[in-house]
Amino acid sequence: MTSAPVRSLTRRDRQLACTLLGASFACNVGVLFIPFMNLRRGLSSEPYSLFHSVEMFWRNGLYVLAALVVGFSIVFPFAKLAVLGAVVASRQPDASLLRWLHFVERHGKWSMLDVFLVCLILVLTSEQLFVGAEPLAGIPLFITAIALSMVVGEYLSGRLRPPHEREEQPPVPPRGWWLALSGLALGATLALPFLGIADWRLVNRDYSIITLVPVLWNQSTHLGAGLTGAFLVLAPLAAWMTSFASWWRLRQKEDNQDLNAWAAGFRRWSMLEVFGLALAVFALEGEHLMKTEMRWGALLLAGTLALQRAFDTALNRRGVG
Repeated sequence: MTSAPVRSLTRRDRQLACTLLGASFACNVGVLFIPFMNLRRGLSSEPYSLFHSVEMFWRNGLYVLAALVVGFSIVFPFAKLAVLGAVVASRQPDASLLRWLHFVERHGKWSMLDVFLVCLILVLTSEQLFVGAEPLAGIPLFITAIALSMVVGEYLSGRLRPPHEREEQPPVPPRGWWLALSGLALGATLALPFLGIADWRLVNRDYSIITLVPVLWNQSTHLGAGLTGAFLVLAPLAAWMTSFASWWRLRQKEDNQDLNAWAAGFRRWSMLEVFGLALAVFALEGEHLMKTEMRWGALLLAGTLALQRAFDTALNRRGVG
C-alpha cells in the first residue's frame, strides 16, 4: 500500500492563517488585562478577570480549580497559537507537528471554560437584588480570540489532511439504540433545568441550557448568547443528526466517510463537555455568591456525553470516523 501524499500550504494559506493568528494573539493579550464583568455583592462590586478568578480560587483553597483556569484559559491559548504558528512557518509539517496540530484542533474549545463560567454567573445573577453582574469587553474579546484560533486549526487541518481512501466494503453499523438513547438524552439535556437558585435572599429560578440564550441576550451579552446557542445547542444537535445520517448510510451499505467527517467537525465545535466542567466549577465555588442546587439536566448532561462517547467508540471499532 502506498502512503498518502504529503500536502503543503500555499502562500495564500499561510497569509490568511498569519492574519487570523495575529488577531487572535492580540485578543488573547488584551484579555489578560480587560475584565469580563463587574461582579456585585450587596453594595460592593469588583471586576472579574482571568487573574482575579485565579486569585479568588486560590484564596478560597480551591487550588485544583485555580490550576484549571490557568491551564485552560491562560497557558493553553498561547500554547495553541505557538503550535499553529509553527505549522504555518513550516509550510510542509512533519508527522510530529501534524500530531500537535490535530491535538489543538480537538481540544482548542477547552479554552472556553472561563467564558462559560462567566456566562453562568451573568445568568444566575440576572434581575437579582443582592447580587448582580455587568458584562464588560473581556467576554467578546476572549470569545473572538478562541474562535479565531479554532477556525485556523480547522483550516490548517483541512488543508493538510490527506484525502480519504474509500473502503471497498462498508463496515457493519453499530446497534442504533446507542444513537437513539443519546438523542433522547441530548434533547432532555437541552430542555430540562440543570441548576436552580436555592437562596432565601434571592428570587428562586431554574435554568436550562436553552433558557441561557434569551437571558444572556437580554443582558446585552449578545456574543455570549450567540456562543451558547451555537456551541451548546446547534453544534450538538448537528453532530447528532449527521451521526444518524452516517449510521443510516452504513445500514444501506453505502459510503459514509464524508458524513462522518462532518459529524466529527460538529463534535469538535460542540462544547457541552466544557460547559459541564464550568458547571462543576461553579457548583464547587459558587457558594460564596449564592446557594444553588443541581437539577436533572446536570445528570442528563453527564449521561449524554457518556452515551455519545459510547456510540462514537462503537463506530470507531468498525473502522469508521
